[in-house]
Amino acid sequence: MQETILNLITLQDLDNKIRIWRQTAAEGPAKLEQARERLSALEAERGALIAKQAENAKARRELEAETADLTQRKATNQTRQLKARNSNEYRAVLKEAETITSTLTAKEDELLVLMDEGEKLQSLLPGLAADCASETLAFADQESTIRAIIKEGQLSEAEALDKRNALLPSIPPAILGRYNTIAGNRDGQAMAPVVQGMCRICRLSIPPQLFNELQKNDKLLACPNCARILYWMHHPAFKDFCTEPEPQAQGIPGDKAEKQPKGENGKRRRPTKGKEAPESAPAPDGEKVAQI
Repeated sequence: MQETILNLITLQDLDNKIRIWRQTAAEGPAKLEQARERLSALEAERGALIAKQAENAKARRELEAETADLTQRKATNQTRQLKARNSNEYRAVLKEAETITSTLTAKEDELLVLMDEGEKLQSLLPGLAADCASETLAFADQESTIRAIIKEGQLSEAEALDKRNALLPSIPPAILGRYNTIAGNRDGQAMAPVVQGMCRICRLSIPPQLFNELQKNDKLLACPNCARILYWMHHPAFKDFCTEPEPQAQGIPGDKAEKQPKGENGKRRRPTKGKEAPESAPAPDGEKVAQI
């Protein structure tokens, strides 16, 4: 039975790794899209700036043509003032001159605003172009890293699948069926390590008698709370899957408490009360899986 439990732990470890690698590969396109968003935003901003520059230049050319025409009309009007034949004609020409001058002044003011705006736009373009170039390099590097992680994960997944397929015949069909049923109902986690009398998955203590039976390692035992198959993490047979050092002796649940050392006054020290720190769920052992 010990060998069967060890095979189940190995199977769970492989399944956990396969699940993580598949999740990493599935998240790859989304991660690439997130990396591309910053570059796309900068390129869009640069494109909008260039388009605004073109609009500004077009508006300036139109205004320059209008001011040139008004300047010519103003010169023609001055000549007409000198050639006016009577007071009525002179007043009409003078009124036209006032209109031309007023319009010309307004157009020149607009032209000055456009010229100032054009200079500001031109000053922003080099910095934005540099940001785009820098972000392009950063995106290429990040894209290369993400694709490398996905490829490595796919290769590792294929290797783990080969190991899994080779392991399955060594597990009795009835026990394998039980494992698959529990895994299907418990988010892929059928095995649960026990540390200090506590199920590391559901984080509830198991009965002392069950813990004592578990340490014998001669039968399949289930957690009374989450129904997962239990194993004692610090059993010598499972040392390759132990994710943390064995805790200091606390006394097996149900055993008599360990005697405390005497203090200077000859009285026994009272144990310090306090809650145990929460323990994290076990992660797959072996090589670490790179995350995007």
